[in-house]
Amino acid sequence: MPDDYFTILRSPAPGVITVALTGDLDIGARDEIRESLLAAVEDAAPGGARLVVDLRGVRFIDSEAVSAILEGYLAAEAAGIGFRLAGALGIVRRVFDVIGLQHLFEG
Repeated sequence: MPDDYFTILRSPAPGVITVALTGDLDIGARDEIRESLLAAVEDAAPGGARLVVDLRGVRFIDSEAVSAILEGYLAAEAAGIGFRLAGALGIVRRVFDVIGLQHLFEG
């Protein structure tokens, strides 16, 4: 879903659905992030695939975007789907560490 400031790219593979987020994630990205993650949870549920949110290309993230990611996490947890964050760097990683979600990052 291309936008001027962010993109969301969903890549299914056997056993895993990766949702790659890039750019500046703020209130303008919130609804699309939420919709994409909830749809990925729905798609993952029948086969038990896990969901990975790749944050490698994220330059900025605010509380609204974090909230949408948390909503995806809670939906995955409720559906019994594994959920992991990957690739966050710098201030983006720091945001997740400060709010106590570092346990969601892969290895």
